[in-house]
Amino acid sequence: MPKWALTPVSPRSVALALPERVVTNEELCATLDTTPEWIEERTGIRERRFLEPHETVADLAVEAAEKALAAADVQAAAIDVLVVACTSPDWVMPSLGVTIAARLGIATPRIVDFTQHACASTVYGMYTAASLLQEPGLETALLVCAERGSGGTDPQDRVTRIFFGDAAGAAVLRKSEGPDGLLGYDLGNTYSDAVRMATPWRLNQEVPGSPTETPRTPYLHMDGSVVLREAMTRLPKSLNESLASAGVTVDEVSGFALHQASAKLVRQIGRMAGADPERVPVTADTLGNTASVSPLTSLWRLAHEGRARRADLLVIAAIGAGFLFGSLCFRLPEDVIAAEL
Repeated sequence: MPKWALTPVSPRSVALALPERVVTNEELCATLDTTPEWIEERTGIRERRFLEPHETVADLAVEAAEKALAAADVQAAAIDVLVVACTSPDWVMPSLGVTIAARLGIATPRIVDFTQHACASTVYGMYTAASLLQEPGLETALLVCAERGSGGTDPQDRVTRIFFGDAAGAAVLRKSEGPDGLLGYDLGNTYSDAVRMATPWRLNQEVPGSPTETPRTPYLHMDGSVVLREAMTRLPKSLNESLASAGVTVDEVSGFALHQASAKLVRQIGRMAGADPERVPVTADTLGNTASVSPLTSLWRLAHEGRARRADLLVIAAIGAGFLFGSLCFRLPEDVIAAEL
């Protein structure tokens, strides 16, 4: 149970950028062999946002970053660490992190791109940012997560298509004085190919004896039953571990910013952790699973509703493909500011 014993770091602001296009369950069912009622009953998701073909993930990411910087009253030139997460970038290369830095005027050489942490990226991104800020002279980090989940799912596959939406989120993190900030954390991993997506090379190759069957399409493959089992096993335990390492209890926590795999799963994990429902915001009902962005949608809701104020305890937790999972426990030295949508 690791306990954070270094210079405290905590989120200062959080912002979201959402596509204008709203996609309802009814619209999805035009190409899916299912019904709107079945989708909502199984997932709790009613709608999600999709980017239009001419809109880019980079544009959405920059918009979220600009909002987070403005909310924290931080200039782009003051960013010492930039951590970017995206499983579905417009381009594999050049780096989305370098692209964002160039467009915003961020000059730091400390740029980290997460491309395979998927839905766990916010947790690992914040942990990485906090670790890099331990370098003397560095004070401020910017985390940016952006996803075009709609581009990676088969329009005729009801296993994946019903879940994912597009969004971007960003958070400014700062060193803080005193004991408050990141108090404790838990990180873990276990190998699984239950969620996978092939590269163009793999799609065009036959690999004899491979333990993983090569899909015949470039779309996301997901074994929903395995994902559900792993999430319900790993996340409640990780939450308990991070709270224990911080020396606090569930009842002391003001809010839980959880990965929004589905609305029903978020509520179930909240119950398993022993948290009151009002402290576990749900955004998947109207945004779907926004992958790396989803814990930031939860954090934004907590901040917007006044559950991320000075001295509040806050927990951020997620699980992603791989599987990678983890949770962070903060005591906030100042209010987290939610930028306007």
